[in-house]
Amino acid sequence: MEHDALDFSGRTVIVTGGNGGIGQGIVDVFSERNANVVVADFAPPLNPRVSLGTGELLQIRTDIAQRASIDAMVSQVMARFGRIDALINNAGRGEGMKRLPDVTQDTIDWILNLNINGTVHMTQAVVAEMRKVGSGSVVNITSAAALSGPAGKNDPMYAGAKGFLHSFTKAVAADLGPAGIRVNSVAPGWIVPESNEATSEGSFWNVMPIMGKPDQANAAHEEALKSGFGGAPTNQNDLPPLSKLGRPRDIGYACLYFASDAAAYSTGQVLAVGGGGYMPG
Repeated sequence: MEHDALDFSGRTVIVTGGNGGIGQGIVDVFSERNANVVVADFAPPLNPRVSLGTGELLQIRTDIAQRASIDAMVSQVMARFGRIDALINNAGRGEGMKRLPDVTQDTIDWILNLNINGTVHMTQAVVAEMRKVGSGSVVNITSAAALSGPAGKNDPMYAGAKGFLHSFTKAVAADLGPAGIRVNSVAPGWIVPESNEATSEGSFWNVMPIMGKPDQANAAHEEALKSGFGGAPTNQNDLPPLSKLGRPRDIGYACLYFASDAAAYSTGQVLAVGGGGYMPG
């Protein structure tokens, strides 16, 4: 029987920020494929989470801005499952609306600490375990803000931090390839959860009022479709070619591909998932 390259039975996947909007979609996709999924998040989910497949779903409160918290989480995962097959570096956030004249040193410090230091330290800790077995996959969640100037202009520090991750992805992929470890990036466009409840306390939907709520975005999208528009309802003058709203599972499926055996010959790549809003030349 042909091997199912997308089956994760017996494999362990860590998803940082797994209780947030995009994070929940990633967790659900891997859970459905029978992975043991570790949700490494500082914020609790708004609703209880359960495994959707034959694997376990384990919540471990983790602050990726603190190396000791990362190391404690990795130790707990290894003690429970004995292996880490994939790391999805999903945790990260920006200010939402902090253009260059408004950027302060405090803004710079916390954005870089969370989005860069946290991702680098998490990758270091997990890759140390992957090296021992000579295999593994790391997927960094970046942003369309790092691919397009107009998409990043309202929060340049966040865009810059995510741009760092694109370069980090390629450099580390080149470094770790001989060790059997692949590293890729997924750059989401405008992604809207199906409801307000499909977020966490720490989700940007709940801490940045300027973003509104998922229910509002969904309603605005439905109204836009009636007028022949679609895509991101916050920017109808520059909509992506695809009129559907991006959903957390769209990012989850991209991560599943990169983390799976189906992508065994792919490393150092950046995949934009934004309805065609960004098309590299």
